[in-house]
Amino acid sequence: MSASDNAQSRLLILLKFGLRQHLQQLRTEGLLHMNPLRYFSKLESDLVRTDRFEGTSTIIQPQDIGEFTLTSILGTVTAQPSDFVGPVLISRNRTASCNVYCMFAVTRPVDGTLVDRRNLKFGDSFVLILNTQEFLNRVSSAMKTAGLSCKGGLVEYYDCEKHSGETGPFRKPSTFQYQSEFRLIVYPGSSDPVRLNVGSLVDITSEVLPLSDVNKHLDFSTESARKAGLKW
Repeated sequence: MSASDNAQSRLLILLKFGLRQHLQQLRTEGLLHMNPLRYFSKLESDLVRTDRFEGTSTIIQPQDIGEFTLTSILGTVTAQPSDFVGPVLISRNRTASCNVYCMFAVTRPVDGTLVDRRNLKFGDSFVLILNTQEFLNRVSSAMKTAGLSCKGGLVEYYDCEKHSGETGPFRKPSTFQYQSEFRLIVYPGSSDPVRLNVGSLVDITSEVLPLSDVNKHLDFSTESARKAGLKW
């Protein structure tokens, strides 16, 4: 799936939260700064960004383990479900090292508060993408020029105390559901941040506005969406 596929079949409005100077660079240069997924599993002081499950490929709950056997050059270790204090996290390098660009997504009208206040910890400002499809087209083109592959998609949220199975870069614990996240995942990954210059986005983005006022500036209610002719 290319970076543009998600915008073709449903309502998708994207916002980027962050510091004012970074969002100015996004508008004027089209600069996308993308950290590797494993970077977010190691953050400790940033409550909205840190996620110990980030970069995992699979999680297995203790109750779903029959018997766990690990064989290495040091010998074999066997454990029973009762021996585990939490889920087993399996991380493949291809997943953990891929780079990610995160945005807030609106996929349907919201008649209450659009942006949960917990998102205000992402920075002091926000930018609204005025033409989602064109934005994704430009990102996709820049990725190809840079020799990179990109997948775009909405994040699915799961109960990290019950879910056993695949996780990957497009799944996060339900405690982060308030972030309503859309991601661009870049392959091949790099252990260092990837900086991609898309080119000026001034023509398809709003001005940089105070994040504290985001719910005052934006109205994506059912009535407003219908008046605008939006479909969802």
